[in-house]
Amino acid sequence: MKLKQLFIILLIINSTALISVVFILGEYQNAVDKLEAAYKMQHRSLVLADELRQSSDDLTRMARTHVITGKQMFKEQFHTVLDIRNGKKPRPENYNRIFWDFYTLEGSKPEFEGEKTPLRQLMKEAGFPEEELALLYKSQQESDELTNLETKAMNAIQGIFQDEQGNYTIKKQPDFKLARQIMHGDEYHKAKIAIMKPLNKFYKAFETRTQQRVNEARQIVKTMETYLSVAVLFLIILFVFSFVFIILHRIIHPIEILNRGMLQLSKNKMDIDLPQKVFMDEISEMIGAVEVFKDNAIQLMESQKQNRRILDLAGEGIFGLDAKGRFIFVNPTASKILGYNSKDLIGKYLNKTIGKHLFKKGAQQKERLMLIQKEEQTFCSKVGQLFPIDYVSTPIYSNNSTILEGSVVVFSDITKRKEYENQLKQATIEAQKANRSKSLFLTNMSHELRTPLNAILGFASLLKKSKNIDKTEEQNINTIYSSGKHLLSLINEILEFAKIEAGKLQIEANEFNLYTFLEEIESIFTSRCQEKGLDFNLQKEENLPKYIKCDEKRLKQIFINILGNALKFTKEGCIEVIIKEKDSKLFATISDTGIGMSKESLKLIFKPFEQIEEKKHKHNGSGLGLAITKELIEKMKGSIEVTSEVDKGSCFFFNLEIEKIKYFEEKTIPKEYEVSISENSNYLVLVADDTKENRNLLVQLLNSYNIKTIEANDGKEAIEKLKNNVVDLIFMDIQMPNLNGLEATKIIKQTKNTPIVAISANVFEDDRKEALNSGADCFLPKPFEEADIIKTLEKLLSIEFNCKDTSSLEKQEFILEESIARKIDEYTSTLDKDSIFELLDSSIISKDTNTYIRDLLEEFQFEKLSKLCKSMYKN
Repeated sequence: MKLKQLFIILLIINSTALISVVFILGEYQNAVDKLEAAYKMQHRSLVLADELRQSSDDLTRMARTHVITGKQMFKEQFHTVLDIRNGKKPRPENYNRIFWDFYTLEGSKPEFEGEKTPLRQLMKEAGFPEEELALLYKSQQESDELTNLETKAMNAIQGIFQDEQGNYTIKKQPDFKLARQIMHGDEYHKAKIAIMKPLNKFYKAFETRTQQRVNEARQIVKTMETYLSVAVLFLIILFVFSFVFIILHRIIHPIEILNRGMLQLSKNKMDIDLPQKVFMDEISEMIGAVEVFKDNAIQLMESQKQNRRILDLAGEGIFGLDAKGRFIFVNPTASKILGYNSKDLIGKYLNKTIGKHLFKKGAQQKERLMLIQKEEQTFCSKVGQLFPIDYVSTPIYSNNSTILEGSVVVFSDITKRKEYENQLKQATIEAQKANRSKSLFLTNMSHELRTPLNAILGFASLLKKSKNIDKTEEQNINTIYSSGKHLLSLINEILEFAKIEAGKLQIEANEFNLYTFLEEIESIFTSRCQEKGLDFNLQKEENLPKYIKCDEKRLKQIFINILGNALKFTKEGCIEVIIKEKDSKLFATISDTGIGMSKESLKLIFKPFEQIEEKKHKHNGSGLGLAITKELIEKMKGSIEVTSEVDKGSCFFFNLEIEKIKYFEEKTIPKEYEVSISENSNYLVLVADDTKENRNLLVQLLNSYNIKTIEANDGKEAIEKLKNNVVDLIFMDIQMPNLNGLEATKIIKQTKNTPIVAISANVFEDDRKEALNSGADCFLPKPFEEADIIKTLEKLLSIEFNCKDTSSLEKQEFILEESIARKIDEYTSTLDKDSIFELLDSSIISKDTNTYIRDLLEEFQFEKLSKLCKSMYKN
């Protein structure tokens, strides 16, 4: 048992014994109090009984004295005694048997300071039993009858006698003889005996009863004395047991042996005898701790030997310094590196040997102990050669961790590492140069490719609007346009990734209708999936907000990249999209039933220029789509994950932050439109570009809007043209010979406030900022769309364009015979495009209707075509 538990048990036992002693002492005191109370009760009861007897004697004496002397004082005292006994007068404080003996002289009068209490009441309060109380009452009654005789005698000497009713009304001559006869006659003595008989019985009964109570109280006192003696004896035995067995045997004796063993251990003598662990208490734990200390000391000594061996075999130089900077140990590696023998350094100062070049005069202690880290540090070998080092210095403090007692320095010669670092720095410089060359190459490539693309896409767009071309030419123009757009998307992906690598990717949030956005995505991929015979399903949760704020362009890029990949690698089955919102985050799940990916492929899909299963599934592309997608999602404070199984499909999960908004004003522009402005517009626009094709494109577009133009080959010519012409707007190319667009813009803005639109094939954010900082009002990247030109003109010239939707025909323009409409409707239900084309070729249909149907088929608008056909035969 543990000493703590044993002491608790002993404490409980001792406390219980002590409480028992206290309790017995209390009971003993109660017994003594009861005995004392019995004595007091006995005494008081005797006093009251004696008072009854004494009052009778006092009345007899006073009556006889009055009869003999005739003094009125004794008669008054007689009646006073009766009044005190009956509670009519106050009872004196010390009313005892000798009270009236002090008042026998003439003129002396007693003082009455007590309370008016009848003798009977005092007897009742004294707690006499009914039998004893009856005897006292009877004795008092007999005493009252005796007083009648005494009153009769006292009245006789005054000549007052009783009438027939017993009242003292008859007056005669005083009769002293009669009075003496009454006071000394047999009747008087008989009455006196009658008083004493019940008193005698009372005394006997009272003495028996009170003596019994006294005896009982004495017996209890003796019993309590016995209990008290036993308890005290038990306490003494318990104390002796606790001292001898617990303190001496279990504590002091083992500690003495333990002390001797510790003294031996302090002298590194490990062969010692320790006390036996018998009781498994705290002393035993101390013995166990000492045994552990002994074992640890043995292990420590072995460890020190091992550490010494390790220190000697360490591959790095290690030495120790005392508080003054003197060597206290040096390992062999340090000796070898420094060229000193360890004995040559022990006791020598660091700042006078290997570090004499390190410290200035008056250096601080921490500096002399090498505790102040410095970037470049060298040691001096014995032969005086300096060599660079890498070191770690650890301070050694006293036990209270306030006094610095020295340090341990671990160092290594880094001469070779310095050589490697210099080589690495040189390689880094070369890599930076190569990176700058790459950025310059990408910039130049972008400019050189975008410039012709601007002309290709621009003129293709203008040709598409022409009404003087046949169907084959229109298809060729569409092919040119789509191929140019594909080339532009590849260039954009490469530049996008270059922006990511350079850390220049920008996220610009805007407000838009999420439902319209998803409908557009659904429209794009529904038609593409139908073309491949796939099902496309886009589900929106009910709580999806309608209006949100985020980067719409980047979000569209993310969806198109992921869905485009799903479409590429899915031959049959379906593609499903689930969109939901929670805690201001947009969550999207895109799954397909395509070829799937292996675990190895999953590790590569987000890396640039990687394409999975390249040999089996070759597809055109840069291999940057998913890499850019991942970077965009992370830039938009989101994350993306993917799961996949070979031949079963893939599932992409991504989320990104959005801001929910209640409403914003939407503007809708038809996909295909014709624009025009008032015929009498007098706008004049200057087009400055060193490439004739790009100038021609802008000139033709502006002329189609009834806007007049003038042209300039470079910035210098543009400034000259402005001297002779008042223009409303300037389209200024950035890269031009003689004077570039930026410098020209600065010069123009110094004297004129003409709006300037900077145009450039350099599309990095830095290019846009540089153009705007030069004074340009707007920036357009090449190749630009016609919609960009329209928005720019609306913004800078406040021109209101009339947009005519050409993407659909009015109902009255769509004319089909009922039989042909039914056949086309039947073919649309099976998506049989070829049969519809054959029907169009073999039937007589108006040119506009024929062209419109073909356009719908090219866009896979089967549902819309079906509705139009039904309207033809259901009316």
